[in-house]
Amino acid sequence: MNQHISRLLLLTRQRLPLLLIALIPVLIMEILSRGNYIEMITWSYKHLLELLFNEWIVISLLLLFIAMIGRTRIAYWVISGILLTLALISGVKLKILGVPLTPWDIVLAGEASDMVKYISNILSFKILIIILLFLVASYFLLYRTTLFSKKVALKERGILAVIAVVMLSAVYTDLPLPIQKWCGIHASVWNQVENTKTNGYALASFLNTKSMFTDKREGYDDKAVEAIVSNTPKPIKAGDPNNPVKPNVIVVLSEAFWDPTVIKGVEFSRDPIPFFHKLQQTGTSGTMLSPQYGGGTANVEFEVLTGNSMRFLPQGSIAYNQFLTNEVDSLASIYARQGYTSTAISPFYNWYFNSNKIYKYFGFSKYIPIEYFKPNYSGPYIADSEVAANIIHATDQSDGPDFVFANTMENHFHFFPGKFPKNTIDVTGNMSPSSQGMLETLAQGINASDKMLKELVEYYEKKGEPTIIAFWGDHLPALGDDYATYIDTKYISGKDDPDFLKKMYSVPLVVWNNFDLGRKDTLNISPSFLGPYLIELSKQQGSYYTDYLSQLSKKIPVIPPKDHYEAMHINEQDLKDYETLQYDIIFGDRHAYKDYKIPIIDSKYMLGFGPITLDKVESDTQDLSGRSSVTLTVRGSNIPALGYVTLNGKALPSTWQDEHTLTAKVEGHLLKAGIWDIQVNVKDSKETIVGKSNTLPIEIGGR
Repeated sequence: MNQHISRLLLLTRQRLPLLLIALIPVLIMEILSRGNYIEMITWSYKHLLELLFNEWIVISLLLLFIAMIGRTRIAYWVISGILLTLALISGVKLKILGVPLTPWDIVLAGEASDMVKYISNILSFKILIIILLFLVASYFLLYRTTLFSKKVALKERGILAVIAVVMLSAVYTDLPLPIQKWCGIHASVWNQVENTKTNGYALASFLNTKSMFTDKREGYDDKAVEAIVSNTPKPIKAGDPNNPVKPNVIVVLSEAFWDPTVIKGVEFSRDPIPFFHKLQQTGTSGTMLSPQYGGGTANVEFEVLTGNSMRFLPQGSIAYNQFLTNEVDSLASIYARQGYTSTAISPFYNWYFNSNKIYKYFGFSKYIPIEYFKPNYSGPYIADSEVAANIIHATDQSDGPDFVFANTMENHFHFFPGKFPKNTIDVTGNMSPSSQGMLETLAQGINASDKMLKELVEYYEKKGEPTIIAFWGDHLPALGDDYATYIDTKYISGKDDPDFLKKMYSVPLVVWNNFDLGRKDTLNISPSFLGPYLIELSKQQGSYYTDYLSQLSKKIPVIPPKDHYEAMHINEQDLKDYETLQYDIIFGDRHAYKDYKIPIIDSKYMLGFGPITLDKVESDTQDLSGRSSVTLTVRGSNIPALGYVTLNGKALPSTWQDEHTLTAKVEGHLLKAGIWDIQVNVKDSKETIVGKSNTLPIEIGGR
């Protein structure tokens, strides 16, 4: 027994140097995630306990990996490499978007292309120096001292694995001693900047991971939901004969649309958004306080479509990817219950932000992703004019009223010169060339957005159908690291600007209609309150939720982050019922949906404007004798531009003519006499087939 204890103590002493070497990646992580070594030093002595917890987590991960592979040096380099990369990306993301990297960015989002922008400007001289210091210090300790053994015996690996799991469990559960609770250490999930700043990157990430898997929240039950719903006035009967007008409702989320002409001291050679400014003067307009800056479009979309608020969800999370797994009543399903055709249009991939599933959950009947767009690009993304064309096509295609939700991509990040073939608007003022270049690129992008808005308004104005068009920006554009252009042009004084929230999160909004011409409202709202406003403007039936939100918006029109409640004179208790109803919808038993007679999800939900239908297949020959290739002409309806022909399941080189015609060439080993089964398929960027037509057989002879 004593021998075993002595052996264990010896092993423990031999592993103590790991505490020293684990401190190196902890400190380097803090420099990279904060972007400043002075902040790391200040944090280290002001938050010593949090520093020790970060050390505890890193040493636990290191021990666990040593146990897995039995190699100390390899384990150290792998764990350090992973942690430092994440911290580095977090620091860059913080500079661009004002929010650090969170676990749900990695585990749940899956949008790898979105992560590229976070790492595009990583290798600065300062970063290289920090990495070099890390490599030198680590190399010296690992290879120039005798503190660390290269290999670990199998029996000891088992012991290390148990120790590592126990250590990680202690941090996760705060047991057996609730040290975190005693010392007030907790995850500030509502403010990830403060969370990382106070707890350190490793501990903040660990606590965030814990909150990711915590489903049950205190203070919520069906009785509380029932009490709120029972006290909410019931909506009027759908199809009220006193309200025969059912206007089209078109909601356009314009990517990074913002009005840079509000920057004093910056002049534009011409107004980049003249039509938007005209609508501001003549009709309903105002601002929305976005929950996002620089990115996270899906969260703004989530608020507008469902009426739910990101203020009640962890900062940095993506509701579409992380929380939505079932049907959610939305503007799409609310209007669909009243005979509307609900269509979602997005010029990006169907899988992005889980959109294909989400739009189905929301009750849309159709979703038009980029796979069903014509490839009309402006810069790296689909042109806004093409989105407008699809909106018009969608409403022309249906017999009754339409609800259309569309977002755009032409003005998407980045804003460096060269994004568009030519910037046609010059910017002058006291600013750096970098700021000037980005503002000129932004002006070019929003000018295209303005033209899109004008095209839509003029079309529906001429057509005469009662129509509402709501048009707004989802968030301010990310113009340089750490709000560089905004500070450079004196739009804000810095991150501590007293009006920072209002200036950096308020986006412009206009609501146009052609049937209630005397209506001119001034809106200053949160995105979650736009839906109830549109329902009231269109004079259609809402739901218990939109009725509740409509009443709440009259009392609290704007919901800021929690740390601004006091300054904006908001009593948190006044939002508790809202939070309870949202919890019921997203996490609870959906008590308030139990009386719904019509399913939220449309059983006929589909991608594209309609089923891809083949009516006829023609071949330029019926006899293969002497032929090296054969051209097929496929005719039908709803054939997308990215569709391609298959012959007995094999893809053929295809050329799209229009939505009714597609040609394809058959050659090589496929030139065999017999029955050819012809079909049209559509693939996305992940090589997943997202659309198929019916199959038509043709008989080819010869050879």
